[in-house]
Amino acid sequence: MSPRAANDNLSPRPVRPLPRHRRVPLDVLSDAEVLSLALGRGRGGLTADALGRHLLATHDGLRGLLRTGVGALTLDLGPHQATRLLAAWELAQRVRGAAPPRRMPFTSSRDIVRCWSARMVDLPDECVMALVLDVKQRLIAERVLANGTPAGVALGVREVFALAVREGGASMVLVHNHPSGDPTPSPEDAEFTRRVAEVGAAIELPLLDHVILGRDGAFSFLDAGLLKSAG
Repeated sequence: MSPRAANDNLSPRPVRPLPRHRRVPLDVLSDAEVLSLALGRGRGGLTADALGRHLLATHDGLRGLLRTGVGALTLDLGPHQATRLLAAWELAQRVRGAAPPRRMPFTSSRDIVRCWSARMVDLPDECVMALVLDVKQRLIAERVLANGTPAGVALGVREVFALAVREGGASMVLVHNHPSGDPTPSPEDAEFTRRVAEVGAAIELPLLDHVILGRDGAFSFLDAGLLKSAG
């Protein structure tokens, strides 16, 4: 080996700068940057960063992308990356939407919004849930009563109370989402709530509230004065 070659081998290698996600906290990164990390690699000649920006642009942002079905995502990304992205989203939903402690009383609509908003606002179809509470307004059971289309669901009063009676509940709360994002109740929402409240009062199993969740906020029938307080 020549002296020149030996010296070349001993020369320090250039130090590559750390990627941005290792230099700053993740919550500082843009949606496209976080998305590129979840994707792991690029596709179709695009880097992971460029692919993330492309997906957000073509799907109307992060919420639009996460409402995309698995079939469309697979066409965009292939089965491996589509599954990887959906798994990341599922983990986030499980953490944010973890069931509330069974011994925690629900004292206001804010408690409902805090515990169920993350789980429901991004659902593509309308979903109605019943929350059955004990005498101290602690959760006994929660069940999906009906799933529908983005335009609404079909649900009868009998289905609402069957669960509460079976679980030995003392009261109940209804919660459902509006996929449009606007939580304003429709005339059908208002009429259904009125009928449920009347039946609940008659059988001494009061409807404490009906909370509608949307990306633009939440609506509480109790807070709006459209339900009588059980207290």
